[in-house]
Amino acid sequence: PDELALSLDIVDGYGFKFGERNNFATLCVNYSNERLHQLYIQQVLTQPQELYLQEGLSWDPISIPDNRGTIMLFNDLHPVSLMEGVENECGSENEGFSAYDAFKDISSPYFMLSHEEENVFSIRHYAGEVSYYAGNFHKTAQSGLHKDLKRVMNSSKTPLLQRMFPDGAPDLWMKGKDSICVAQGYTNAVDMLLRDLKNKFVSFVRCIKPNFSSTPQLFEDDTVEDQVRAACLVETALIKQNGFAFSSDLVSFVQRYKCTHEEDQFRRCDGDWQMAADRICGNLSIDIDNYFVGYSVIFIKDSPTVLHLEKARDDHIDSIVTKIQLCWKRRYINGKLGPHLRAVRETLATADKTKKIILPKLEGPFSKTINEYLDRIYMCWWASCLIKSIKEPLRSRIRTAVIAHSAFKGEFSNNEGSNTRVSKPMNVNKLRHHGNYIQSEQFSSRIQQLLSDRSAHGSRVIFAGPINRLNRKHVVERGNLVLTDKALIFLTAKFELYPQKTLFLKDVRAVSLSHHVDTMCVIHPKEDGRDMVLDFGVTGIYHTLPEFLSLLYQWCKAAKKRVSVNVYQERIRYNNSRKPGVFDEITFSAKKDSKKNKPGAPLCQLKNKVVIFYGGKDILH
Repeated sequence: PDELALSLDIVDGYGFKFGERNNFATLCVNYSNERLHQLYIQQVLTQPQELYLQEGLSWDPISIPDNRGTIMLFNDLHPVSLMEGVENECGSENEGFSAYDAFKDISSPYFMLSHEEENVFSIRHYAGEVSYYAGNFHKTAQSGLHKDLKRVMNSSKTPLLQRMFPDGAPDLWMKGKDSICVAQGYTNAVDMLLRDLKNKFVSFVRCIKPNFSSTPQLFEDDTVEDQVRAACLVETALIKQNGFAFSSDLVSFVQRYKCTHEEDQFRRCDGDWQMAADRICGNLSIDIDNYFVGYSVIFIKDSPTVLHLEKARDDHIDSIVTKIQLCWKRRYINGKLGPHLRAVRETLATADKTKKIILPKLEGPFSKTINEYLDRIYMCWWASCLIKSIKEPLRSRIRTAVIAHSAFKGEFSNNEGSNTRVSKPMNVNKLRHHGNYIQSEQFSSRIQQLLSDRSAHGSRVIFAGPINRLNRKHVVERGNLVLTDKALIFLTAKFELYPQKTLFLKDVRAVSLSHHVDTMCVIHPKEDGRDMVLDFGVTGIYHTLPEFLSLLYQWCKAAKKRVSVNVYQERIRYNNSRKPGVFDEITFSAKKDSKKNKPGAPLCQLKNKVVIFYGGKDILH
């Protein structure tokens, strides 16, 4: 199954075990190590040498110790094997276990039955000779489970239970081979493990004990040397030193690394994979001693050569992907997208610009994204056509209303808990958009000199107009406010600049307004700055405040600075002193004054910290 192809299994073997008096459990552990050692010999030592000779490599075979005789002693020896003798003796009617009765028919150079000690026998393992005491085999080798229970568990639909009870398999108990001894079941389980390992890519980790007394900081040379030789690590080192560390079949190698060169070089090979692999290595300047091309396999000496191949492949992958994308885009644009765009262009050329139309729809890959993108472009183009059809000054008034609407949309926050009413749409017929309300040659020359000398203040004037400003002593002073593309600049009545009265747009934090029909606003800079209290009703032109706020919001947004708008009803708090946390308030008051109600006269006036409304009206927007 696909999920097993990506699995990672770890087999942690106990290791070769021996002591002064070894029992049946030790026998089973050592049998497992014999089988795993045989797998190691086959995959690490035998198979690489056979592959070298098979592929035509000049190779002097290295002799390898073989433990097949010991493994045959356990399972495949005739007339009786070691495990069969244990099974037969445990199934007999004898009260104890007799090693002589169980193993008297075994004839093998790897097995010795002691005639001096009763129930003692020896086995020649790959790691050395080990003696076993069989007097208690009938206790440790017998299964504690009834044979019927093992049959039931093996017949389960759960694969795990079937693997846990292999000796309950039907092919065993139907032939009368099932037993109350665990010897045969253990060997069956080891056989299943080895069959599974042979079908996978196996890596081995050999563990060496520095001493057998489990003493820290003690390294016994003789003990380590015996383990290294028994584990065939000397032969492994010789094969790895004289052989090759990596191998791959020629077809897979050529298919993976052929992208490092032009494809026509491999068309000339006519299926000769050896020639193709040799050309790849030659073109990448790989030393001939670091690789060998066999009949069906290529061998690579060390990991730096493999890393060199992978780096060359990675360097060419990006350019190949770019070429594939370019070819696909050209084919898609020329074959499908191009005709569709021409159809859209013809539709727009004959369409009525005063009416909205439906564009032709594209079908196929990326059709949804392309159709949405074309619809957005069309809406912008149609809006531009509609705006161009409107004459001045109505066009400027509409632009101001749109900017103001987008600036204050969803930005109001009621900080006093009063009943806030949503602003009504602006009447564009009452708006006048000028931008510069200071008609003075002295101002023009001064601001031109200011912007040329100080590039930090901006490069163009967005808004300019006369204002009243409340200073730190709460005295109203006359001045001029200039909004550039980078800063707010306060000039005196004589157009003089004070550096401390310049506020950059990136430092604007919030704007405070009232619900009343007034021309007041407070601009809040960052936390350590002083608030600017401004009155725009100096000349009796009341639309300069919404025009200024709209432009301020627009350019702060362009500078990626979000400005919040706070709307108050009774009072506005501000701090224009250098002491943090010290706030003053602007209050609103109504006063009857017939002289102030004449046409063109201001509806409100800022005096100290009080905004006075003439006529006694308190009108909400």
